[in-house]
Amino acid sequence: MTAKEYNTSAPLWADDAMRFAVRCGGSKDDSEDAVQEALATLWQRRDEIALERGKGFLLSSTYHKLMSMFRHRTVQREYATSVMSTSTCSQAPDEGFDLREAIERSLSVLPEEQRAILQLRDVEGYSYAEIGETLKLSVERVQVYLFRARVSMRKQLIKLGYGNNQ
Repeated sequence: MTAKEYNTSAPLWADDAMRFAVRCGGSKDDSEDAVQEALATLWQRRDEIALERGKGFLLSSTYHKLMSMFRHRTVQREYATSVMSTSTCSQAPDEGFDLREAIERSLSVLPEEQRAILQLRDVEGYSYAEIGETLKLSVERVQVYLFRARVSMRKQLIKLGYGNNQ
């Protein structure tokens, strides 16, 4: 892709990448950082990447950068938990939360790939092939992960008191 093509296309793709990153569970700041890093990578590799593959590359790169941030934070939390384990203070979960919070809690327990696939398919409306290309998975693997994510979400929501009739 040429510099001119990058300059006209990248801002449009960046909006999709930002929305995707936020929906994957990233904070606004983390999402912005991941998208900016992905845009920088796309710029550096613009000569190698064809224009029609640019958006997929940007989404994939954003996803991988965001997952790297998540893994880093997980390590930090685990370390903090191990340091704080000497404390006997425990906190009860919130009793009064709404469906949106229940969905967010259910999403947070999903594995990273399943959460991303669920977001891309059910929220963003991407096809199985587009998701597979973005996340470097086969279409069959995308379908399996999506099925598992939906089953897990359903179980979590039922556990939180949101059955099929609500």
